[in-house]
Amino acid sequence: MDVDRQPHLVEIVAALKEITARITGATALPEAIDDLLKVTADVLPNHVQCGLTLISEGEPATFASTSLPLEVLDETQHAGGDGPCMEAIRTRDVVLCEDIATEARWPVWTALARRQGVGSVLSYPFDVDPLTLGALNLYGDRPRAFGEDVPIVAMLVADHASLLLRVRLQWIAQQDRAAAVHTDAAVERAVGIVMAQRGCPPQQALRHLHEAADKLGVDVPVVAERLVRTVSDRGAAGGQ
Repeated sequence: MDVDRQPHLVEIVAALKEITARITGATALPEAIDDLLKVTADVLPNHVQCGLTLISEGEPATFASTSLPLEVLDETQHAGGDGPCMEAIRTRDVVLCEDIATEARWPVWTALARRQGVGSVLSYPFDVDPLTLGALNLYGDRPRAFGEDVPIVAMLVADHASLLLRVRLQWIAQQDRAAAVHTDAAVERAVGIVMAQRGCPPQQALRHLHEAADKLGVDVPVVAERLVRTVSDRGAAGGQ
């Protein structure tokens, strides 16, 4: 092994470990991707910025670690879906442009990117699950900006993130389902409490909850939770 490259390899391994820790600790997808890109940016050369695009059930979402403008990141909105990232996602193959100034592909996107000082681009595709596809995108501020280690970093981060995001999305979905069940149960209990207090039918009780939510400026589940908690606390106090 080349001794001169050992510190950088150690840095890459440390970054992958930190990505693992951050994604597994994230409670929402934007948080997980934001952390992923921050760590990735730290291990890349200063002249390379990174972004990420996810497409889930046809809806694209773009994320950036730095101040990259949306017209560069969001190829669907600003370039009609004709750009290196969307090509990588469509073909499921790595897309590399060493010099945007001589690039004939994606004419709309390259014109936008050149105006923003982008000189080269690398898009590495990955799959999160059968319904969620993505690409890690690197943008150099000069032609041929990606040295020997940069494509390796892109490959390792994208492949690593693919598995971690899949597991985390499954966990987030399970938490969302559990929260929905809990919320439904709280609303049902609150409707029953209002029915008992006001002697009204279920639909009218639900309307009372909506009216209270509107007055307080919160969602109905929040009102329901508060009502159920208040009645429970009174019951507990009365039993003492």
